[in-house]
Amino acid sequence: MKKNTNTKLIVIILVVLSLQNVILGDDKASKLYKKGEFGEAIKLYDRIINEHPEWSEAHFGKGASLFRDNRIDEAVVEFEKAIPSKDPIQKSAAFYNIGNALMKSQKMEEALHFYQKSLELNPKDFDAKHNFELVKRMMQEQQKQNKDQQNKDKDKDKDKQQEQQQKENQENKKEQKQDQQKEEKKEEQKQDQQEQQQNKQDEKKQNQNENQPQPQPQEGEEKKMQKQEASKILDALKDNEKKMMKKRMKAKTSGTKKEKDW
Repeated sequence: MKKNTNTKLIVIILVVLSLQNVILGDDKASKLYKKGEFGEAIKLYDRIINEHPEWSEAHFGKGASLFRDNRIDEAVVEFEKAIPSKDPIQKSAAFYNIGNALMKSQKMEEALHFYQKSLELNPKDFDAKHNFELVKRMMQEQQKQNKDQQNKDKDKDKDKQQEQQQKENQENKKEQKQDQQKEEKKEEQKQDQQEQQQNKQDEKKQNQNENQPQPQPQEGEEKKMQKQEASKILDALKDNEKKMMKKRMKAKTSGTKKEKDW
């Protein structure tokens, strides 16, 4: 669609610039224009305009030659000088050609304005009507493309924001995990320090207990212990004595002979 539109635009721009009903101002200049010798035609129109600056037909012819020579801005100036013409057809043609020049310069809104002015003077101008509708469609297409591009840009921005947000979330999670690991490490170190400190305190206490002299038993308790020990020894001696006496009695009994009773 875009390719076809560009093709139409080129064809329209290169169409003969409404010269059928316009006097170009000089037969020689007109012949040069028709031969495609636009540079020479421009020079001849310049000489005519120097002698007759009010001659709108010469300005129109020079504008047409400049347009074909791809000197668009200069052509617009000359077409504007042809607008004061009393001939409505020539005036309409001047507006039409200004519209063509502006369309070629991609100034669509301005071109549309001049096509409309051309149609107001000459409603039957098919080329002006065709170009007017063409520019409207091109502007609508451009607006649609701009809107689509804006939507695409918005989607890209949205995706970019989501990607950035996701990246930030990942970074935050990573930082939180690192902070948690640091806290856990600190807690472990704290517990290790507490255990080491407790071990040192236990060891110090144990050393203190070992170095401290044992308390001596009281005098009454010592005597009591000695008495108990002596009693145990005495009891043991008595037991031994009893055992010895039993052995002696047994030995005497076994050594006595009984007399026969006969």
